[in-house]
Amino acid sequence: MDAGLEVPVLGGGRVRHVNLDVAASAPALASVAAHVAAVLPYYASVHRGTGYASQASTALLEDARIQVARHVGARLDDLVVLTRNTTDALNLLAGAVPGETVVLDIEHHANLLPWERGGRRVVVARPTFAATLEALAAELARRPAALLSITGTSNLTGEVLPLDALADLAHAHGARLAVDAAQLLPHRRVDLAGIGIDYLAFSGHKAYAPFGAGALVGRADWLDAAAPHLAGGGAVESVSVEAAVWKAGPERHEAGTPNVVGAA
Repeated sequence: MDAGLEVPVLGGGRVRHVNLDVAASAPALASVAAHVAAVLPYYASVHRGTGYASQASTALLEDARIQVARHVGARLDDLVVLTRNTTDALNLLAGAVPGETVVLDIEHHANLLPWERGGRRVVVARPTFAATLEALAAELARRPAALLSITGTSNLTGEVLPLDALADLAHAHGARLAVDAAQLLPHRRVDLAGIGIDYLAFSGHKAYAPFGAGALVGRADWLDAAAPHLAGGGAVESVSVEAAVWKAGPERHEAGTPNVVGAA
């Protein structure tokens, strides 16, 4: 939506803006802006109201969840947790991993920093994919890990990693595979189930969507066993002054009023 944008310049006057930062945050598409304009009149509470607008907003959010699952080729029993962005999604997953995580040294900050809490093991990327796969295999064989978490496309080099080979490698060593798809999803179709990815994280703001939405898509068992990502309304079945009973499923990690417009 920045086509035709004019910006002030030193010395006075204005010039047409040329956006060289689309890889970091892509402007919303015109069709996305039109969709936002169409749904804004229905903005209301989600999952907590009986009025028409509330029911419409709830339907918008749940339909967005279904569309995201279809877009990335999720399995029928995968969860789609709606988050703020890739960083939020991977921090959520980091709180659910029952063991150590192996990563490469070329990772985006969102896929390097969150894993420290559960034990992070860093492998230095080699000059070729084949050598890097060998180094990862050696590390996974040296000591068991719960998760191998890899960037789909490096934001440092632009390299697209062989995700099918990485999935096979992780599973052969008893680990699961998480993919940071922040840079990959805007450019390539991702088939989560077909490739064998266990968890996929991505941001809407890199994929031509506005308003700070993202998602974590993947297997339910770790997410249902983990403490809620946020403690608050919407994530609980019941509450007393002594204890709370938390929901299973995506709502367990989506406390508070969700970003309906961003998700839509």
